[in-house]
Amino acid sequence: MNSTQQAGGVEATVRDFWATRPVRPTAGSKAAGVSAAIARRYGVDPILVRVSFVVLTFYGGAGIVLYMLGWLLFPKEAAPLPGQTTPRREPTRTWIAAVLVVLLFPGMLWMINSMAVLGLAAGPIALYFLHRNQGDRQVTGTENPPPQATPTGENTWVYPGVAPQQQTPPAWDPLGAAPFAWDLPEPHEPEPPEPQNRRFRWYNPAALLVTFVCTTVIASMGAPAYFVLATALGLLGVAMVIGAFLHVGRWPIVIAVPLTMIALLASVVHQERISDMDVADFGVGDVRFAPTSTSQVLPNYDRSAGTIDLDLSQLQISSGQVVHTSANVGAGHVQIRVPSTVDVRAECAADVGEVDCLNRYANGPDLHQTINDQGPDGPGGGEIVLTATAGTGNVEVIRD
Repeated sequence: MNSTQQAGGVEATVRDFWATRPVRPTAGSKAAGVSAAIARRYGVDPILVRVSFVVLTFYGGAGIVLYMLGWLLFPKEAAPLPGQTTPRREPTRTWIAAVLVVLLFPGMLWMINSMAVLGLAAGPIALYFLHRNQGDRQVTGTENPPPQATPTGENTWVYPGVAPQQQTPPAWDPLGAAPFAWDLPEPHEPEPPEPQNRRFRWYNPAALLVTFVCTTVIASMGAPAYFVLATALGLLGVAMVIGAFLHVGRWPIVIAVPLTMIALLASVVHQERISDMDVADFGVGDVRFAPTSTSQVLPNYDRSAGTIDLDLSQLQISSGQVVHTSANVGAGHVQIRVPSTVDVRAECAADVGEVDCLNRYANGPDLHQTINDQGPDGPGGGEIVLTATAGTGNVEVIRD
């Protein structure tokens, strides 16, 4: 981390990143060169960068959106100007930028309203910390440095065809005892061979062991398969990022790639189970249930964070039949619709937020309402007994 970043904090780091942002190279790129640009700018393995984009793609396509943003914002390496040796920075072509903007605008609007926004935020956050720790590396693709000025305090003119004589003693003759040999080249010590980094040979086996132990513990607690596989992928991803900074092997990718395919298949199967209303999963996100018969009504609908939309308006319930159910969310919104003619006994509660329980509205902390509503047709017919609670958020029970 350089001194400017240390002094200015987040704002200085962002400004420094923009001024020295990665340059997409002409050689070594597989597509638009975004992964190769990040890898070359910060000295990390390009395969790790590409794997990161692939993993983020499974979060609602966030990896594709982030790659397109890099394509749009990172300049392209171009041929140097005449008389210069350093490649120039060339902005993305106008027609490519226009196409990218057209594709990015609807994609980002859709992602902001879904859980994919987590993957979209993970990329910039990771790039910020990478630049904060590796941003002082040599920047490629900048302008040529200005030539050094010739000293004006001495006469440097020589006769044509005669080489100028060295006026100061070299480092090997600090006393100036052998001026006749000053034109000899400076002796160079042989460069030592690069030492093999054996300090972290234990890292990859240890990382795999930690991943195996953590996923085994989570699986033994009854977590679903998709969650166990996602946890293993997350731990392997963190291990590979740390391993890139330690310059150790990258062979955990061999395990991560097939594991990603299996996790994707497991998540698809799990989503199909939710859509078929086989289970009500305890997790994060928005879910909607619309049972039409009493056998389809589950006793509990739970989410850690998100929205539970339970539509009972089309529920076929016979006279004298009683249906019990509950909906609970840790942080978010619970909405339950009930038929217009059934009797309803509802208990609505929220630690902090708003409660609208059959037109009885309240807001603030420690909310609790108990309602016994027999509907516009009076007592009789079927009855629904429900509980709707939220830790932080809104609870709403309405008649159809």
